[in-house]
Amino acid sequence: MNIAIIDDSVEEARQLSGYVQTYFHSVHILQRTELFTAAADFLQVWKKDSYQLVFIDIYLGQETLGLEIAEQIRREDESCIIIFTTTSSDFALKGYEVRALDYLLKPIGYDRFCRAMEYAHRELENTGRYIEVKVSRIMVKILLDDICYADYSNHYIQIHTPRRMYRTYMRFEDFSRLLLCYPQFLCCYRNCIINMDRVVEMERNEFLLASGDRIPISRSMRLAIHQQYADYQFKHLHDGISGG
Repeated sequence: MNIAIIDDSVEEARQLSGYVQTYFHSVHILQRTELFTAAADFLQVWKKDSYQLVFIDIYLGQETLGLEIAEQIRREDESCIIIFTTTSSDFALKGYEVRALDYLLKPIGYDRFCRAMEYAHRELENTGRYIEVKVSRIMVKILLDDICYADYSNHYIQIHTPRRMYRTYMRFEDFSRLLLCYPQFLCCYRNCIINMDRVVEMERNEFLLASGDRIPISRSMRLAIHQQYADYQFKHLHDGISGG
């Protein structure tokens, strides 16, 4: 899970980051957290699907720039979880307008933080945005959006993400049921599933992924695979036009 913390107080941002690491380690959800002390720094790197959870301090400097950040996030990303952190409850209504999941008043205690994370955890479960597999005897949750592709080697499923690869002992047939129920995943070759949202280009015989990996396309199923990918891209384009 990619998480952003936006707070002009370095001390408070680091405290919140510590809470994040402690909580997510306890529930075996892998996370990567980035800290931002200025709205401009965050907006420079922000794009849709770049973060699944964003903590925003409403007051950045002397201005309520946190509200503007939340409004921009919500315009571009319906599913990003937003949690406000602030010293005042004056803007609770604004939090409702951007569908913030929670509103944490400073100073934030760890118990209160955990309750907010339980809400966030349930939100992820309700939207079915991760799978859970056993990695080195520990059950690990991996976000669907983080998966570039998965393949099979020597009785192990290898799940490739931008930051690392996870290996889990499982039959490919059983694993495929976890992914192929979601529209963005496509079995393009024997024992290999790609995330079509991670595809940069489809060539005749292979897919080029954003990670730089090239994944072959089954020769016998080439036409059907090309058609499925084209249909998926068309639906995304149509949904984008309809929504925007």
